[in-house]
Amino acid sequence: MSEITVTRRPQLADQVPALVSVIAPPVLSALTPLLEPGLAALTAAATVCGSAAFATHYVGRVPANIVNATGIGDVLAAQRSTLLGSSLLTSMAVVPGAFLGPAYADALMAGFLDPASISGLVSAAWWTMWAGLTIKLRPALAARKVRITAPTPEAGPAAAPGPGGLYKVWADHISGEGGAHPGQHLVGVSDTGDRWEGIIEAPQGRSVNVSAESVGSAYRVPAEWVSFAAGHHPGEQYVTVRRTPPAELDPTTMEGMWARLVRPTVMPGTHLKDAQVDPATGGWVAWVVADEDKASLPVPNRTDLVGALRSTMTLVDYQPNKSDPRKAKIHIMEKNPLEDGVPFPGPQVLKPSPGGYISIGRGVSGRPARLQLFDPVLGAQHVFIAGVTGSGKGGAVQIIALAGHLAGMAIIYADPKGSSNPDVETMAAYAATGDDAIKALRLSYAILKHRIAESARLGRKNFKATDDCPWVMTVVDETHMITDTATETGKEAVFILDKLASLGRNLGMTLLIVNQAVNAAKLGGDTAIRTNVIQGGAMIMLRTDSAQSNLVTVEGFEGIDPGAIPAAWNIEDEPLIWSDDLPINDPARTFGLGYVGSPGEPVQMMRTWVLESAAPYIRHDAIIWPQDFTSWNDRHQIADTPVNGDGDTPAGSSGSGWGSGGYEPPPSGGFKAPAEPAADVAILACLDDHAGLEMPKATILALTGLNEKTLSNTLTDLVKKGAIERVKNGVYRKNA
Repeated sequence: MSEITVTRRPQLADQVPALVSVIAPPVLSALTPLLEPGLAALTAAATVCGSAAFATHYVGRVPANIVNATGIGDVLAAQRSTLLGSSLLTSMAVVPGAFLGPAYADALMAGFLDPASISGLVSAAWWTMWAGLTIKLRPALAARKVRITAPTPEAGPAAAPGPGGLYKVWADHISGEGGAHPGQHLVGVSDTGDRWEGIIEAPQGRSVNVSAESVGSAYRVPAEWVSFAAGHHPGEQYVTVRRTPPAELDPTTMEGMWARLVRPTVMPGTHLKDAQVDPATGGWVAWVVADEDKASLPVPNRTDLVGALRSTMTLVDYQPNKSDPRKAKIHIMEKNPLEDGVPFPGPQVLKPSPGGYISIGRGVSGRPARLQLFDPVLGAQHVFIAGVTGSGKGGAVQIIALAGHLAGMAIIYADPKGSSNPDVETMAAYAATGDDAIKALRLSYAILKHRIAESARLGRKNFKATDDCPWVMTVVDETHMITDTATETGKEAVFILDKLASLGRNLGMTLLIVNQAVNAAKLGGDTAIRTNVIQGGAMIMLRTDSAQSNLVTVEGFEGIDPGAIPAAWNIEDEPLIWSDDLPINDPARTFGLGYVGSPGEPVQMMRTWVLESAAPYIRHDAIIWPQDFTSWNDRHQIADTPVNGDGDTPAGSSGSGWGSGGYEPPPSGGFKAPAEPAADVAILACLDDHAGLEMPKATILALTGLNEKTLSNTLTDLVKKGAIERVKNGVYRKNA
């Protein structure tokens, strides 16, 4: 068997820890007694901590991720015994020296000159251990020539295990005379079984130019399995040769599937990193990372991405990273964990965080899907919910309103459709439905004007919620119906919503807009409403028109197509030939499935909590109304009176009247209270005349002569106050 001589040169990563291990014990031993006492004690404590850390590492108790985070995990593993020995020698010298002074250091350093004394024996033992440590670290401190046996492989070059066989193949086919690259030798080989790594060294004055094809031919592996990395100078290069396909070349791995199906067309210049099995979905999760020559990730078309991955819209979730434009997270699922629904865990999940965030559902990763209702510093945060009928808008509205109710918000509810969400109507301090929905907006606008005046009077810059001055949430369901400018009150509604969206935030007034779409045509043509609500708050995108994706510029929604969210989960393919023997399965609907984006929160596929009714969680004794609004007792008269008296005009208009797109206050100005008695007084007087008797709502309506909507709202208020009792639906009685 032949032998070859190779020069093994230590790398800088090996040399630095070795040098520190050799130099630290004598240097610190000599210097510590000369330091100021406090600094000397600190040095002693540091050496003890270092000894404890290296001892923990020596016995394998330091987590692997912490060791690997240092970047020299392999060096720490190889030198763990010498690092521990050096730290113990240092502690043995420094700790007593810090407290006993220079005399101890002198005895330890020079005591071996008097071997007959105890200090001489201790000193000699200390220096002996230090010398042994230095000898053990010699391979990591200086280059050395070694002879290596180069056995001839029995089954061809690729089958020869161990560095010896690898060196022989390299010398015969690459670096030797007649080889592909004469003089470019292989040194420092490390063989781990599935791959081997080494260093290519070219003659001085020449650079390494070994090709992957040459290495692959010599070791009988594909050139794609060979990779290079730059060394410390042009004459040095690291080489890695795999014996199995790399993950990105293996079509059975996620990296291989990405490289073969996605990278060439949908997301060029990208690759996957840290791909791993996701226990939450039974599929894969990985980071999508831009290649080194790319400044950022391209924005993928989600439909194209799903198609390239041979999957479906509900089984792929792509999440851009808000802090790093070069990175995104992708889930490729076997089964979407949201398909079985996300049961409502209880009202505790709706408790706002210190920053005003609430959980409205759960994402595919298992992370709660959160949005911000208010910011303790910036004020109220608006929310926009977009989704077609059946997409789950009502459930999302109910959850957000319940969160606001439980958090002590005053809720004002406008529902032009009528009976869209009776539980929200119940928890509201004021609710108006059907054609009267504009009344809720008028009341909200009056509160807004009052708070503007109070802020100016008090010189208040930032809103601080109190029991008397709570957060106010105005919920506008099916907003497109109330902002239809073809209706009598459409332009008035657009004007009020514009004011609430632009001025309400720093006055503690949240605006929750619920609509089928986000385009301006569905908001009375006012783009300012959409901009102020979406850009200044949170966005919930459920299944809706695909065109809406171009109108949502919130970070993280890039490439999301809400029209591609299916109405049902994974509909089975229709057979080419139908037979009555084939079973027909009823598809499950995807209500509540969509995306939520809020400041600082990742935009991920999520599903809202499944809550059939919020009624069991409503605290009827804690329905809040804004006590700072001194005209609250006149709310019904205010709601009946069109907005006027401030000289404002709707955003984007300059006309002088509603017909021209502008706004002109009536000549009388101010809010006009009706001449008839207050509605609550009239109702109580009617019930007093029939004390103790149950009276149907129709009878009360006939006796009081009130408007039906005013009567309904007032009856609800009196029930909440405990002045009257609702015996059953539509029947009332005054409490004794």
